Formats: sequence, C-alpha cells, structure tokens
Amino acid sequence: MRHIPINFNNVIDFISSQPYGPRVRSILCSSREEIILLPKDVSAIADAFKLTRVLDVRSIRFTRFPFYLTQLVHLRYIVLTSDFKVLPEAISKWWSIQTIIGFTSSHVLEIKEDIWKMVHLRHLETNASVILCKAGAGGNNEKIQALLNISPQSCTDNLFERAINLKKLGIWGQQTMLLDDKGCSTTFDNLGKLQQLEKLKLLNDLHIYPKEAKLPSLPPPHRFPPKMINLTLSYTLLGWEQMSVLGMLENLKALKLKNDAFTGEWEAADGGFQQLEVLQIEYADLVFWEASSHQFPKLQHLSLRNCEELKALPFGLENISSLQVIDLHRTTKLAAVSAREIQLETNTRGRRLNLSIFPSYE
Repeated sequence: MRHIPINFNNVIDFISSQPYGPRVRSILCSSREEIILLPKDVSAIADAFKLTRVLDVRSIRFTRFPFYLTQLVHLRYIVLTSDFKVLPEAISKWWSIQTIIGFTSSHVLEIKEDIWKMVHLRHLETNASVILCKAGAGGNNEKIQALLNISPQSCTDNLFERAINLKKLGIWGQQTMLLDDKGCSTTFDNLGKLQQLEKLKLLNDLHIYPKEAKLPSLPPPHRFPPKMINLTLSYTLLGWEQMSVLGMLENLKALKLKNDAFTGEWEAADGGFQQLEVLQIEYADLVFWEASSHQFPKLQHLSLRNCEELKALPFGLENISSLQVIDLHRTTKLAAVSAREIQLETNTRGRRLNLSIFPSYE
C-alpha cells in the first residue's frame, strides 16, 4: 500500500498498532474533529513511514512543533495544524519540500529558516501573518510560485527581486506599512516588478491599531503587477471612489472585496473594469450603487454577501449581455426585489440569468 487515508475513528488505534509502511508515500488524515497526539505518537509516524512524500494531517493539532516529522526527509508536501508561533530552522531537513501549508491559532508565524535555501519550495501558505527571516546571500529561487500570507515587513526589495516567478502573493498585516510617511507607494513599486504575478491578496490588519491601519488610498494602476488577473482586498476601509483605480487595471478578471474593503456610496465610473468577469462583495456597508454595462461589459458572476444595507442592485446590470449568475446571501428584501426584476427583464430579452437569493424573502 502506497497511500494511507486515516479518519478520526481509527487514527489512535492505527498508531497504537505500531504500523510499518516502508512503501507508503502518502498519509492523509481527515476528520471534522481535531485530534491531539502525544509526542510518542508523532515519533511513531516518523519511524514507520520514512519514505513518505505527502503528509496531510490538518485534522491533528500539534501544540508545539513536531520535530520528529523533520526526519521525513523525502517530504514534498505537508499540511499541519498547530498552536505554535515559529517554524524552526529544522525544516531545512525537508530538502525535497515543495509545498508547506500551515494552520495556526497564532496571529503571527515566524519562519526561522531561510526559504531561499529550500531550493525546491514552490508553495508556502498559512492563515497567519508570516515573518520571514533575513535572507542570506545567494541567488533567486525560480521555483517559488506562491507566498501566502506574508507580513508587510517581510515585503522587501530583496524578496521581490528573488521571487522572479511568483504567481500568487498574499500580504497580511498593517497595509499602511507598504506606504511611506506621505502616503506614497514604496513597496507597490516593487510589486510592479513581479512580472509573473497573477493573484494578489491585501489583507489589512485592524487587530492592534484600527485607526492607523486604515488605507488612505490605492497606488496608481501602473504600480500594480502588470499580469494580475485576480485581486482580493479585506479590511482596507477605502472610499468607493478608489474603485476607479481598480477599474483601470487592464487584465483584472476577478475582484473580491471583503470585510469593509470599501465604505460609503459607489458610483462606478464610465469605462472601467473592461475585462472583469467575477465581482464578489462581502460584509460591506454599501447602500446605493450605480452602474451600467459600460463599466462591466464582460461581467459573468456577481456575488453580494452580507451587504445588509443595500437598497437595490443597479438596473444597468440587465444590459450586461455576459452576466450569467447573481448570488445574494443575507442582503435585504429591497435588494432581492430589484434582483428579481433584473432577472425578469434579462430573461424577457432571451438571455438566461441564474439568480440565487438567501433568505428568499418570498
């Protein structure tokens, strides 16, 4: 057997049976409930499956870093759930590692190992703000394609100069740190150098300094990565007039605005978002929104979730011939009524518009 799936009901029994699998390459542990293992159980896994290449144990919570797992020197893919705040230098023993995914209860995760020495690393992802150690002298890692989510203080010139083939980047922390004292773009100038970047997430941190963390404005369009097609903003608290900047991004196809990414009223400027296909807005105080087919000529999917003050959808949406889906989740009855009117008018014109509303307000 080369692949072992383990569920909650038998994981403890499985480890207690002192398994031995010299040919096992993958171990997957899935459960709706978290499992806590003793150190001796962790060492049993490392001793029994030395040639493991894929280890997905997201259902097991480690209260501290499981050093025994660094004995699995053939690992290429690992998913961990933990309470720890540091990934130690010992992860350098994973000399073949390509993907590291970590879920932690900590707000910040510090990585002690120089990721540029992990020459096969392609994908680093956590649900915390990652602080990278200072990089030593050396060349680029042309294999790194995803860094999610990096702290603003780790977004240095050195990082962007080395990650020349980066395709996905998440920055989580106080986004004002990306700007200088005058509110001008500094780090964004470096972002523009990421010629291969397609997906960017800017996740603002209001946890410590909510007022200081408010992003005053967006940099001009030419300072965004030139090939970016997917952008997510969260907790940035921008005014809706700043949407005109995003509307000028020539290749943007998917835009996700979450957790008060923008506040106030939105009147979309003419001619914007020429390539946008997906627009998702979540947890916004949006009340009125004006738009026409001139702003979203290629929009296919519109999702509005937890916009609990929205009075109506723009009736200009009925003129967007590409629009296929409108999804409303916990908006308002008035918004639901306007969405049904848009659907009726669209269907009358011979185009099919799928509409999902929860609650239905019928």
